[in-house]
Amino acid sequence: MNAAWHQRHVMPKSATAAERVAWHREHQQACACRPVPASLRAAVAGSGGDTDDPRMGAVAAALAGEPGVSTGGRGFGATALKVGGKIFAMRSSKGAFVVKLPRARVDELVAAGRGARFDPGKGTLMKEWFVPEGGRTSALTALAREALAYVGGPGRTKPVRARG
Repeated sequence: MNAAWHQRHVMPKSATAAERVAWHREHQQACACRPVPASLRAAVAGSGGDTDDPRMGAVAAALAGEPGVSTGGRGFGATALKVGGKIFAMRSSKGAFVVKLPRARVDELVAAGRGARFDPGKGTLMKEWFVPEGGRTSALTALAREALAYVGGPGRTKPVRARG
């Protein structure tokens, strides 16, 4: 254990999620005398640009203790927040924070000027994916909680598309 480092770097009382992530990142480099808590591992790891954004890390840390929430994996969605294996919040390849919400809710948010529908880069706007404009971490966390409830809510199933 690096006692000198620990004396100079005391975790603040009531630390925010972003402060906890930052502390554990420094700790891993300077000391690493104990493992990173499971609820913060994905945010601390910062694999790629997605979780390097402190707001995404803070949102991930705030929701990490929720039942069924996970991060990680391979390929698309590797740094996204998931519930039951389904993505409900992510950082796009262009750096935008994106959440999955009911179409009516996305329509409402867009009409209120709070953001835009998500365009994955192919010119097709996604009806259930919303990109908030700016926003504090608390506002993004609230949207992510709403998305978690929508995607992982009890009895949530995909709508059946009519064929023909």
